Amino acid sequence: MSSTNKTVPESVKMKDVAERAEVSLMTISRALNTPDKVSPLTLKKIKKAIVELEYVPNMIAGTLSSQKSGFIAALVPFLKSSPLTDTIRALATHLREHHYQLLLGSTNYSIHQEEALLVALLGRRPEAIVLTGSLHSSTSKRFLKRAGIPIVEIWDLPSDPLDLVVGYSNHDSGYQITHKLIQKGYRSIAYGITSSNDDRGEQRLQGYLAAIEESGLPVFIERLGAPPVQMEHGIQAISNLLAHEKKPDALICVSDTMAVGAIFECQRRNISIPQELAIAGFGDFEIASNIVPSLTTVRVSGEEIGIKTAELLLKRLQNQHIENSIVKVGSIYIERETT
Repeated sequence: MSSTNKTVPESVKMKDVAERAEVSLMTISRALNTPDKVSPLTLKKIKKAIVELEYVPNMIAGTLSSQKSGFIAALVPFLKSSPLTDTIRALATHLREHHYQLLLGSTNYSIHQEEALLVALLGRRPEAIVLTGSLHSSTSKRFLKRAGIPIVEIWDLPSDPLDLVVGYSNHDSGYQITHKLIQKGYRSIAYGITSSNDDRGEQRLQGYLAAIEESGLPVFIERLGAPPVQMEHGIQAISNLLAHEKKPDALICVSDTMAVGAIFECQRRNISIPQELAIAGFGDFEIASNIVPSLTTVRVSGEEIGIKTAELLLKRLQNQHIENSIVKVGSIYIERETT
């Protein structure tokens, strides 16, 4: 992929919205700044025109066109994940050293919430945007293409990147940990995951399925509610597994958080780990190496992703040559006491 920006479509102007809604420019301005002073019927027409034209209002239009906003926006699903927190901390630190500030928004795993945040942020003209994952609405993609600013997708390796990428293969990580458990002799391996809103978790699930089917073992999937992942999901996973006539001998959790909940529930029920049930997670959160028994997991360096994301962005913002627009970060299987 080229390190230069793609062609940016001609932007929609306020006058285009005014013409579509059949109102004056003054009315459009009033609707954007003081909507309470516009009649409900007129406001409805203006909102309809804005959506149809995919207009992004310029909230800093009064400044000189050559003036930079000085901030970079980052959208994350949530901030309870230790590796993701490490990414944001490293990204913010390195950007600050070059006089850029990081503005955060939380999507709560919703592409529609991401879309709404992008409209709000783009109106304030960030100099770049960092997105977690590669699942975006078609409207978001069009807004981002029109913005003409650097875009970095992190914590994933999308097949059709928007621009720049810093990530790893969630599929390969899911395959890796499943294959390791199969090599250790486990023959009935369950996979605990939340609902399908978590695209990276779904990719890990596909890696699990590939390893299971390759070995001719039975597929055993437990769906445990909506993301973000909570310890309660791990508790529920154990309850669900015990209800099966043929109980698994291992449980892979989509996140360390779920795995820790599963460990606590096994201890409460006097289920021996790993003798009766092996447990593995993902993320290598701080608790993974400190809990007893310590948790087998897969580590991805959130800090490394943050640093490499900052490096890519700074090169693009300084018009430097970018050798690779897709930067791959590795994942490491870490075996501990739970398997």
